[in-house]
Amino acid sequence: MMRVTGGPGRLMSFLGSCLLILIVISGLACQKKSPPTADTNTVKPEAPEPNASKPVAIEPQIDRTVVTVNGRTVTELELSKRVAIAMKQASSRLASLPPQYAAQVQKQARQQVLENLVVERLLDEQVLAAGIKITDEDVLAEMTKTAAQQQPPVTIEQFKATVEAQGGNFEEVKKDFGRGMGYRKLMESQWGDTVKVSDEETKQYYDAHPNDFAIPEQVRASHILLLTQPKDPNADPNQVKAAAKEKAEKLLKQVKDGGDFAGIAKENSECPSAAQGGDLGLFPRGKMVKPFEEAAFAMKVGDVSDLVETQFGYHIIKVTDHKDAGVTPFEEVKAAITEELSKEKRQTTIRQYVQSLREKAKIIYAEGENPATIAPAPKPVAPAQPATNPPATTAPASQPAVTPAPAPEPNAVKR
Repeated sequence: MMRVTGGPGRLMSFLGSCLLILIVISGLACQKKSPPTADTNTVKPEAPEPNASKPVAIEPQIDRTVVTVNGRTVTELELSKRVAIAMKQASSRLASLPPQYAAQVQKQARQQVLENLVVERLLDEQVLAAGIKITDEDVLAEMTKTAAQQQPPVTIEQFKATVEAQGGNFEEVKKDFGRGMGYRKLMESQWGDTVKVSDEETKQYYDAHPNDFAIPEQVRASHILLLTQPKDPNADPNQVKAAAKEKAEKLLKQVKDGGDFAGIAKENSECPSAAQGGDLGLFPRGKMVKPFEEAAFAMKVGDVSDLVETQFGYHIIKVTDHKDAGVTPFEEVKAAITEELSKEKRQTTIRQYVQSLREKAKIIYAEGENPATIAPAPKPVAPAQPATNPPATTAPASQPAVTPAPAPEPNAVKR
């Protein structure tokens, strides 16, 4: 079961891609200007080469057949609906593009969606032949389970309301979700032992990619910040800076005399980290402005700095932890590497299986339809780098500080 987090919007994103197999095989179609390699079992009516400035017009009839796959048709209506959804999802990215680029994107989207529909027909045929049945109860149970795993949890009623609020059809979403469940069952029968990953394979990957698991030197620090930039545009900058320094020196004396650093930070610091007692979490080099970084990394745990001036103001820094550079232990990332290697094997098996179906199928495209070029099934590739459990993030060099974010789970994998 794929786990996703977020509210109804994130669940919409997940269910929009719940046809897991189609997501994986979508990489098979690469939009290129050159025509696809001929397939002995793929039939395409002869047509004059379209002129670059005058592409072959596609008739608008909604009942027009755009492609036939082993006798099963795909109509213009079905294709157009899918393309409209794809373009709506890409609308924010297309908004800043010139109109001619948007038109090209839509043309490519049509080709890609058409290929996805061809693959759907091929997989639907195999699901039917395998006797795989997904009931309405099965679909609702799986959707409910997925919704409950959101953070915060979402009920199926809330998700349905979200779908309808966005102009979607909940019954269509259920239908697509059920189709995806059928495809997963079909592919599970194809995977067998081919997707298993041995401990030896996992260890080999770990040993071959030491840099992927390197942990940089890190420091954890808290600070008290007094800003030196005037909040009032009419204020004298020099006077504001002098007042900030005077207050910072008084606070530094309180800390040096044994005052509670966290308490003083909460009451006086002008950084958002004040709510956490000035705690910035762990950070490596390069995450803080230079004067702050140099001071923090030069200190020992428990030390309190003198005033450190940056472009933001005056800082009083206390180092609370220090971690030397190292490497994440194998056992901490073993599960993540194993899962990622297995995922790569599953994806390769899916691509090879779909490609074999295409080679045996009789696919007839309507005149004027240009299928996307089909790339060969790729060889297994190395998995994406597993996260090395980096520390909580802190202020980049352009900001005084931010509230540290929680560190990712140890076995999370960056995609």
